[in-house]
Amino acid sequence: MTALRHIVPGLALALCVAVGAYADTPAVTDATAAAPAAGPGWHGHRHGGFRQVLAKLNLTADQQAQVKSILAQAKPQFQALMAGGRTNHEALATTAPTDHPAYDSLLAESKANAARAVQLRSDVWAQVYAVLTPAQQAQIPGIVAAQKAARDARRAAWQSTHGQT
Repeated sequence: MTALRHIVPGLALALCVAVGAYADTPAVTDATAAAPAAGPGWHGHRHGGFRQVLAKLNLTADQQAQVKSILAQAKPQFQALMAGGRTNHEALATTAPTDHPAYDSLLAESKANAARAVQLRSDVWAQVYAVLTPAQQAQIPGIVAAQKAARDARRAAWQSTHGQT
């Protein structure tokens, strides 16, 4: 139960932070499209994932403006979810799991917050996806697969140099 007490709020907070970071990033431009992918580890992760996929799709200026508008509209919702997640995480950290009414209520709120964050992220992605051409949409699975392969290769290289299996 103790591990669950730390894992669930941590995951909810991490999800909220990650989702908020996407909304806080500027629109993809030709300059950012040419930027190299973030290196191994979490350094620069804020600019990974969602932005890297969009950067590789060669968005037109009109598409960039639409994506920027979508993200700007969602930003306050992401920020509210992040703030709620932080507050809930702090409350969970100071509430004993044996305090069933209070702890159970906080845990339920943490789960609901995480679900809202996932839904909002999904809604934003659906709006962005609608801006893309069919050809750009068809490129996404290949881009995601290439990102995964590169991530797996970095992990394998790190593990081989650090003696881990």
